Amino acid sequence: MRMRTKWHNKEREVSVDEKANTMAFISWRIAMALVLNLENENFQTDTQKQRLDVIQEALAFLVSVTDRLVAGQMTDDERQEFIVKFATKLAKIFQENSEDLIAHGADYKTDFINTLNQRLNSYAECGWDSEKDMPGFQYKRDFGDHVATQMGEKDNKYVTEQVMEIEVPDMMENLKKAKFEMVDGHSSARLG
Repeated sequence: MRMRTKWHNKEREVSVDEKANTMAFISWRIAMALVLNLENENFQTDTQKQRLDVIQEALAFLVSVTDRLVAGQMTDDERQEFIVKFATKLAKIFQENSEDLIAHGADYKTDFINTLNQRLNSYAECGWDSEKDMPGFQYKRDFGDHVATQMGEKDNKYVTEQVMEIEVPDMMENLKKAKFEMVDGHSSARLG
């Protein structure tokens, strides 16, 4: 997946809001790519709502792993501010896209936040492979199972394995690249 991961003006300070907004936009793209990859592998999705439900699961996973990735480089307060702003921006993006694809006037944001909170609590209990800087087996299994629950019936029993073995490594590669450039500051922009 191609994505732009450089700040235009490398001399200015980049705010926490900007970092969170950028990571939200990139995470949305990673989540959409997951749905397309699954469909290209002939896994079944039937409706826009079903696709958005898979995206919602992917976004919850990405918020959780991003939190783990930034844990050692931010203070607790900075980390909390970053993750809250990141999740808030994702909720707004999810609301806008749900209104465009399903129906206007409904509150999709509350369900998104509730799912996100449930998944963050659940994923917090899962192990992390520090050597590979990746989610551990149960972490990936839980995410795969959540995605499988949202997918159609066709070949559903193989969705979890596809997510664990193929999709998570690809998602993590893209997420780490974005974090390295946009959050860590390796793009030469000064971070503020």
